[in-house]
Amino acid sequence: MEDVFSEIGKGFLRAIGYILAEIFYGTICYWVGWPICKLLTFGRYPRPKQFVYLEGDSSSGFWCSAVGFMTIIITVLYFAGAFAS
Repeated sequence: MEDVFSEIGKGFLRAIGYILAEIFYGTICYWVGWPICKLLTFGRYPRPKQFVYLEGDSSSGFWCSAVGFMTIIITVLYFAGAFAS
């Protein structure tokens, strides 16, 4: 009986972790990285989304989120004093 509850608990915590990661990376990091990508590429990237069903192209979302994530990390490190001489 312990094994059943243990597996249910692991699945529940894994689901909460996935939701939090999706909210942080997919939403917050995307909206931090979006204007930076627009500035660096002079408005060419990311392109406006075209809703084509049955085909998913999430590469622009991934790169904007990655740029936003790196920006957040560098900002936190800067304010933590990691770059101070």
